[in-house]
Amino acid sequence: MINEAEAIKIAEKHHGPGFHFFSITHGAADISVSLAYVANARKWHPDDVWCVLCSAHPGKMMLCSSRAIIISKDTGEIVFDGDAGDEG
Repeated sequence: MINEAEAIKIAEKHHGPGFHFFSITHGAADISVSLAYVANARKWHPDDVWCVLCSAHPGKMMLCSSRAIIISKDTGEIVFDGDAGDEG
């Protein structure tokens, strides 16, 4: 079982240079409507995945959505990497 700290390290390694951690949550549905849709479609329950929010465009000053890296709690596999839909 992957814990919170391990999930952040997995996301950091996957992201590469410029990783800037914002937050981590159980599940993804509470982040945005678009991630709620993805979570429901893929049947991710909060106990199944970690959602790490991090910088989408390192080093650039702009209003944009965070990057969501969603990680299986059981395996540590990255099951989603994309726009969090939380801009604004």
